[in-house]
Amino acid sequence: MSQLLLSGLIWAFSFWLVADALRRQSNPLWVVLILLVQPYGGLAYLVYMKWRKYRRVRAAAPARVAPSLAVAEGEAGNEDVAAAEAPPGADAEALLDIADGLEEQRRFDEAASLYRRALEQQRGDPRSLHGLGRCLIELEQTREAIEVYETLMATSPRYRNYAAALEYAEALHRAGRDLDAADLLEGMVAETGRPNHRLALAHYCEAAGQTTRAQRVLSEALVAYASSPVRDQAMNRRWQRRISDKLQELAPLGE
Repeated sequence: MSQLLLSGLIWAFSFWLVADALRRQSNPLWVVLILLVQPYGGLAYLVYMKWRKYRRVRAAAPARVAPSLAVAEGEAGNEDVAAAEAPPGADAEALLDIADGLEEQRRFDEAASLYRRALEQQRGDPRSLHGLGRCLIELEQTREAIEVYETLMATSPRYRNYAAALEYAEALHRAGRDLDAADLLEGMVAETGRPNHRLALAHYCEAAGQTTRAQRVLSEALVAYASSPVRDQAMNRRWQRRISDKLQELAPLGE
């Protein structure tokens, strides 16, 4: 009984870490490590995240000296901006750690500046491009965001387990390019067959006024779900429900 309870606690701990890794958009390999090497994979993930936080604080520390002096002299007007600046000699990894922290605080303009600095050191770096693209979307600079995502897709179309591609599709949608977003998702569906990708494809088809195409995509998604292994059905049940609800919602529109 005690062993069963311990096993349950380890699984709960692992699922919590997986959720944290997905929220932070960490490397997908961490998810595999956490689940397959229990509990050591989870402990390694925690140590890695602590180390990243330590690097971020160390890298940002020199930049925080100037604001403290400014406060002493009554010049605190630019305290937040100065605190966000990284040391001039900071390497790309340190810049990215600070930029990620600023993005988590929703300080997108400052984070974007650091992502650009990282790109100056490592041109075409996927992590820098992805961070910059996310910030530009939040800043409603959609045209430039699309250009950044296009650069990223040219070299890393599956980056962060297709998260970047989904964000690219949403940027296209915001720019009024719904057919381009739908074509992008159609290619993803052909490659992955994932139900969430199918639902996204239907969404952009509907946005483009192609209701019949959206219904066909959703119907095919339900057929694929029904023919998938039981284990996959259990994992994707919530997507199956959302797909069914969306198909019912579109039914009167397609008549």
